[in-house]
Amino acid sequence: MPDLDRIAKLRSLAEADPSDEMAHFSLGQALMDAGQHKDAGPSLQRVIALNSQNSKAYQLLGEVQKATGHADLAIQTLTNGYRIAHRKGDLMPMKAMGELLQSLNAPIPEIAEKKEAPAGGVPGEAGFSCRRCSGPGPKLAERPFKGPLGEKILATVCAQCWKEWVGMGTKVINELRLPMFDPAAQEQYDKHMKDFLLLD
Repeated sequence: MPDLDRIAKLRSLAEADPSDEMAHFSLGQALMDAGQHKDAGPSLQRVIALNSQNSKAYQLLGEVQKATGHADLAIQTLTNGYRIAHRKGDLMPMKAMGELLQSLNAPIPEIAEKKEAPAGGVPGEAGFSCRRCSGPGPKLAERPFKGPLGEKILATVCAQCWKEWVGMGTKVINELRLPMFDPAAQEQYDKHMKDFLLLD
Protein backbone atom coordinates (compact mmCIF):
# COMPACT_ATOMS: atom_id res chain seq x y z
CA MET A 1 0.00 0.00 0.00
CA PRO A 2 1.44 3.42 -0.97
CA ASP A 3 2.86 5.46 1.90
CA LEU A 4 0.95 8.63 1.01
CA ASP A 5 2.08 10.47 4.13
CA ARG A 6 5.76 9.91 3.26
CA ILE A 7 5.15 10.96 -0.35
CA ALA A 8 3.43 14.15 0.83
CA LYS A 9 6.33 15.00 3.18
CA LEU A 10 8.93 14.37 0.46
CA ARG A 11 6.94 16.40 -2.06
CA SER A 12 6.80 19.26 0.44
CA LEU A 13 10.59 19.09 0.95
CA ALA A 14 11.25 19.02 -2.80
CA GLU A 15 8.93 21.96 -3.45
CA ALA A 16 10.45 23.94 -0.58
CA ASP A 17 13.97 23.55 -2.00
CA PRO A 18 14.12 22.85 -5.77
CA SER A 19 17.90 22.35 -5.46
CA ASP A 20 17.62 19.56 -2.86
CA GLU A 21 18.87 16.59 -4.87
CA MET A 22 18.17 14.06 -2.12
CA ALA A 23 14.57 15.23 -1.64
CA HIS A 24 13.83 14.88 -5.36
CA PHE A 25 15.56 11.50 -5.50
CA SER A 26 13.68 10.17 -2.47
CA LEU A 27 10.38 11.49 -3.84
CA GLY A 28 10.99 9.81 -7.20
CA GLN A 29 11.85 6.52 -5.50
CA ALA A 30 8.79 6.72 -3.21
CA LEU A 31 6.50 7.39 -6.17
CA MET A 32 8.01 4.42 -8.01
CA ASP A 33 7.45 2.21 -4.96
CA ALA A 34 3.83 3.37 -4.97
CA GLY A 35 3.48 2.41 -8.64
CA GLN A 36 3.12 6.07 -9.69
CA HIS A 37 5.73 5.87 -12.44
CA LYS A 38 4.39 8.76 -14.49
CA ASP A 39 4.67 11.10 -11.49
CA ALA A 40 8.13 9.79 -10.58
CA GLY A 41 9.67 10.83 -13.90
CA PRO A 42 9.88 14.61 -13.33
CA SER A 43 11.47 14.12 -9.88
CA LEU A 44 14.18 11.86 -11.30
CA GLN A 45 14.77 14.21 -14.24
CA ARG A 46 15.23 17.01 -11.70
CA VAL A 47 17.88 14.92 -9.88
CA ILE A 48 19.82 14.50 -13.13
CA ALA A 49 19.50 18.22 -13.88
CA LEU A 50 21.01 18.93 -10.44
CA ASN A 51 23.68 16.22 -10.66
CA SER A 52 24.38 14.79 -14.11
CA GLN A 53 26.68 12.16 -12.55
CA ASN A 54 24.04 10.45 -10.36
CA SER A 55 24.07 7.04 -12.04
CA LYS A 56 21.32 5.60 -9.82
CA ALA A 57 18.95 8.36 -10.95
CA TYR A 58 19.57 7.36 -14.58
CA GLN A 59 18.77 3.75 -13.68
CA LEU A 60 15.48 4.68 -11.98
CA LEU A 61 14.48 7.14 -14.72
CA GLY A 62 15.13 4.43 -17.31
CA GLU A 63 12.88 2.06 -15.36
CA VAL A 64 10.16 4.73 -15.22
CA GLN A 65 10.40 5.45 -18.96
CA LYS A 66 10.23 1.73 -19.72
CA ALA A 67 7.20 1.29 -17.44
CA THR A 68 5.37 4.22 -19.06
CA GLY A 69 5.93 2.90 -22.59
CA HIS A 70 8.72 5.28 -23.67
CA ALA A 71 11.20 2.60 -24.74
CA ASP A 72 13.33 4.86 -26.97
CA LEU A 73 13.75 7.44 -24.22
CA ALA A 74 14.54 4.67 -21.73
CA ILE A 75 17.28 3.36 -24.03
CA GLN A 76 18.73 6.87 -24.34
CA THR A 77 18.68 7.41 -20.55
CA LEU A 78 20.10 3.98 -19.73
CA THR A 79 22.85 4.23 -22.35
CA ASN A 80 24.03 7.55 -20.91
CA GLY A 81 23.68 6.27 -17.35
CA TYR A 82 25.63 3.11 -18.14
CA ARG A 83 28.56 5.18 -19.43
CA ILE A 84 28.47 7.45 -16.38
CA ALA A 85 28.30 4.48 -14.00
CA HIS A 86 31.29 2.91 -15.77
CA ARG A 87 33.35 6.10 -15.48
CA LYS A 88 32.52 6.42 -11.77
CA GLY A 89 32.90 2.72 -10.96
CA ASP A 90 29.24 2.43 -9.83
CA LEU A 91 29.01 -1.30 -10.53
CA MET A 92 25.52 -2.05 -9.19
CA PRO A 93 23.66 0.65 -11.19
CA MET A 94 25.82 -0.21 -14.21
CA LYS A 95 24.83 -3.89 -13.99
CA ALA A 96 21.14 -3.01 -13.50
CA MET A 97 21.18 -0.65 -16.48
CA GLY A 98 22.88 -3.28 -18.63
CA GLU A 99 20.10 -5.75 -17.77
CA LEU A 100 17.42 -3.12 -18.51
CA LEU A 101 18.99 -2.38 -21.90
CA GLN A 102 19.01 -6.11 -22.69
CA SER A 103 15.34 -6.36 -21.70
CA LEU A 104 14.64 -3.58 -24.22
CA ASN A 105 16.65 -5.45 -26.91
CA ALA A 106 19.13 -2.57 -26.94
CA PRO A 107 22.92 -2.93 -27.15
CA ILE A 108 25.04 -2.43 -24.05
CA PRO A 109 27.44 0.47 -24.77
CA GLU A 110 31.00 -0.37 -25.73
CA ILE A 111 33.04 1.58 -23.25
CA ALA A 112 35.86 3.80 -24.53
CA GLU A 113 35.80 1.94 -27.83
CA LYS A 114 37.57 3.71 -30.67
CA LYS A 115 35.04 4.67 -33.32
CA GLU A 116 35.29 4.59 -37.08
CA ALA A 117 35.39 7.96 -38.78
CA PRO A 118 31.98 8.63 -40.35
CA ALA A 119 31.58 10.69 -43.51
CA GLY A 120 31.77 14.38 -42.76
CA GLY A 121 34.00 13.98 -39.73
CA VAL A 122 37.52 15.24 -39.32
CA PRO A 123 40.35 13.18 -37.83
CA GLY A 124 40.73 13.12 -34.08
CA GLU A 125 42.83 15.91 -32.64
CA ALA A 126 45.35 15.61 -29.86
CA GLY A 127 43.65 16.33 -26.55
CA PHE A 128 40.10 15.92 -27.89
CA SER A 129 37.85 13.54 -25.99
CA CYS A 130 34.13 13.23 -26.72
CA ARG A 131 32.18 13.96 -23.54
CA ARG A 132 29.57 11.30 -24.39
CA CYS A 133 31.68 8.28 -25.41
CA SER A 134 35.11 9.38 -24.14
CA GLY A 135 36.54 8.50 -27.57
CA PRO A 136 39.21 10.52 -29.40
CA GLY A 137 36.97 11.57 -32.27
CA PRO A 138 36.65 12.27 -35.11
CA LYS A 139 35.31 15.72 -34.38
CA LEU A 140 32.44 17.30 -36.30
CA ALA A 141 33.58 19.14 -39.43
CA GLU A 142 31.46 22.18 -38.49
CA ARG A 143 29.04 23.27 -35.79
CA PRO A 144 25.59 21.69 -36.26
CA PHE A 145 23.75 25.00 -35.73
CA LYS A 146 24.43 28.60 -34.68
CA GLY A 147 24.79 29.84 -31.12
CA PRO A 148 26.67 28.85 -27.97
CA LEU A 149 25.12 25.36 -27.82
CA GLY A 150 26.21 24.65 -31.40
CA GLU A 151 29.73 25.79 -30.52
CA LYS A 152 29.76 23.60 -27.42
CA ILE A 153 28.69 20.54 -29.42
CA LEU A 154 31.38 21.22 -32.03
CA ALA A 155 34.02 21.49 -29.29
CA THR A 156 33.01 18.51 -27.15
CA VAL A 157 30.98 15.93 -29.14
CA CYS A 158 32.37 13.52 -31.75
CA ALA A 159 30.80 13.07 -35.19
CA GLN A 160 29.51 9.57 -34.45
CA CYS A 161 27.70 10.59 -31.23
CA TRP A 162 26.14 13.54 -33.06
CA LYS A 163 24.96 11.18 -35.81
CA GLU A 164 23.40 8.93 -33.14
CA TRP A 165 21.60 11.94 -31.64
CA VAL A 166 20.17 12.99 -35.03
CA GLY A 167 18.49 9.57 -35.25
CA MET A 168 17.35 9.70 -31.62
CA GLY A 169 16.15 13.29 -31.99
CA THR A 170 13.75 12.24 -34.74
CA LYS A 171 12.34 9.58 -32.41
CA VAL A 172 11.97 12.13 -29.60
CA ILE A 173 9.98 14.48 -31.90
CA ASN A 174 7.76 11.66 -33.15
CA GLU A 175 7.24 9.88 -29.84
CA LEU A 176 6.49 13.02 -27.84
CA ARG A 177 4.67 14.65 -30.80
CA LEU A 178 6.63 17.85 -30.40
CA PRO A 179 5.46 20.77 -32.57
CA MET A 180 8.89 22.26 -33.24
CA PHE A 181 7.44 25.71 -34.08
CA ASP A 182 6.50 25.96 -30.36
CA PRO A 183 9.32 27.39 -28.17
CA ALA A 184 8.27 25.08 -25.30
CA ALA A 185 8.61 22.04 -27.58
CA GLN A 186 12.01 23.28 -28.77
CA GLU A 187 13.09 23.63 -25.14
CA GLN A 188 11.96 20.07 -24.40
CA TYR A 189 13.82 18.81 -27.49
CA ASP A 190 16.98 20.65 -26.42
CA LYS A 191 16.71 19.11 -22.93
CA HIS A 192 16.67 15.59 -24.41
CA MET A 193 19.58 16.48 -26.67
CA LYS A 194 21.65 17.76 -23.74
CA ASP A 195 20.82 14.64 -21.72
CA PHE A 196 21.78 12.37 -24.63
CA LEU A 197 25.06 14.16 -25.32
CA LEU A 198 25.85 14.61 -21.58
CA LEU A 199 26.00 18.38 -21.94
CA ASP A 200 25.62 20.37 -18.72
